Amino acid sequence: MAEPIQERILAGLGRARDKLVVARCVLDAGFPADAVSDAYYATFHAASAALLLEGDEPRSHEGLKTMFGLRFVKSGRLPAELASILRDLKDERENGDYSVFPAITQQDAVRALADAERFVRDVTAFIEAQGVRT
Repeated sequence: MAEPIQERILAGLGRARDKLVVARCVLDAGFPADAVSDAYYATFHAASAALLLEGDEPRSHEGLKTMFGLRFVKSGRLPAELASILRDLKDERENGDYSVFPAITQQDAVRALADAERFVRDVTAFIEAQGVRT
């Protein structure tokens, strides 16, 4: 039996916050590409939690990015910058995870982490505004 939607939303936000902590630790340890990957997954889990409010469960990263843009940004419910953060971090994560020589600097990772923190903060506030207690 599937968990209630609210429980799944809270679990997704919890994973997002955990990934932010991991990204910070990995960044501090000097692994910028891995920090970007964890920063992306923070946004992924937060976006997934928000989409659960709409009854959506995308089956791919590309689907999540597209659906987030359609449901929340195109409708004007969330700012376009959040879709840009999600898209950019997805692209950077793919570079960092799949390239033998990822072109991700410490400075890139610091910016990525700041963007992910903003994304998680703003999406959490949006979810709370929909009546979900976090």
